Amino acid sequence: MRKFTLVFFIVSLCTSCIAWAQGCSDAGFCSLSSLKVEAEQTDSAKNNFIAIGIGYSQGLEQTQYINPYLEYSRNAGQLFFVQAKLTAAYANGFAGKNFDAGDLFVTGTYRAVRTRNIKCGFLLGIKVSLNASNNKNNSGVVLPLDYQSSIGTHDVIAGVYFNVKKNWEFNAGFQVPVINENKNTFSPANFTDERINAFAPTTHFERKSDGLIRVGYSWKFPKSNWKIKPNLLAIYHFGNDTYEMPNGERAEIKNSEGLTINGGLIATYIFKNSNQLECVAATPFVVREVRPDGLTRSVVFNVQYKIIF
Repeated sequence: MRKFTLVFFIVSLCTSCIAWAQGCSDAGFCSLSSLKVEAEQTDSAKNNFIAIGIGYSQGLEQTQYINPYLEYSRNAGQLFFVQAKLTAAYANGFAGKNFDAGDLFVTGTYRAVRTRNIKCGFLLGIKVSLNASNNKNNSGVVLPLDYQSSIGTHDVIAGVYFNVKKNWEFNAGFQVPVINENKNTFSPANFTDERINAFAPTTHFERKSDGLIRVGYSWKFPKSNWKIKPNLLAIYHFGNDTYEMPNGERAEIKNSEGLTINGGLIATYIFKNSNQLECVAATPFVVREVRPDGLTRSVVFNVQYKIIF
C-alpha cells in the first residue's frame, strides 16, 4: 500500500500540471463534505465544523481561476448531518476578468447504518445559483461560461455513501437542474481575438444532469497525523447541452454528453485539537470531448482548513 500511495501521489501531481481536466462538476456537488463521508471521520464529541478553502487552476486558453469558499456543517443528533456551503470565483484571461458570488449549497445527510465495520447514509439537498451567469468584461461584452462564477441553475442533489472498515469509501450522487435562470448571451462573434473560437456559444444555455460514482481508500501514515486518500471519480453528463441560436431556435452542443474519469489525491493533516488541513490534486484519465459549461481545467490545486468545535 505504501508503494501504491507514493506512485499515485507522484503521478497525480506531475500529470495535473500538463493534462486537461474536466474538473468535478460546474456546480461542485462532488466536493461537498457530506458526500465525502467526512462527517463519519471526526471526533464524535464535537458537533460543529467550519471550513475555509481556496482553489487555483488554469483553464481553456490559459484562463486562470481562484475559487474561495466557506462551509459550515453540524451534527444534528446521532442520525443527521446538515451542511451549508457558499462559493465564489475569480477568472482572469485574454477575454477579460470577472469576480462574483457563485452558488449556495444546503444539504442534509441521514446516517442509516452505523456499525463497527460499515457506515451508510443518504444525502438530499439543493444548489441555489447566486447570479444569472451573464457578467461582462470591461468593454461591456458578455463573457463565456468559463469566466462566469455559476452556471445559473437551481439544482436538486441526491446521494448515498458507504464507508467500509474506516478505510474504503464508496459514494454516488445525482445533480439535476430544475430551474434554469441562466441569462448568458455569449457568442464568439462578439470578439475579434481568434482565441475566442475555442469557447462554444452559450446564449441562454441549458445544461443537462450529472451523475457521479467515486471510490477512495484512506490510509494513515504510521506514527503520523497525515492521512492520504487516493480516489477515482467517474462523472457522467446525461445528454448534450443546448443553446439558443440567433434565429431563436435551440441547438444541441454536440459531444457535450459523456463520461469523465478523474484520478485524485487528498492529503489531510489532523492537528491535536482535531482541526484539519486538507490539500487536493486531481488529473483526468477520460474527458468529455466538448465542455461548454466551462469545466476544462489544468493545474488544479485546492487547500482547505477545517475548524472543529
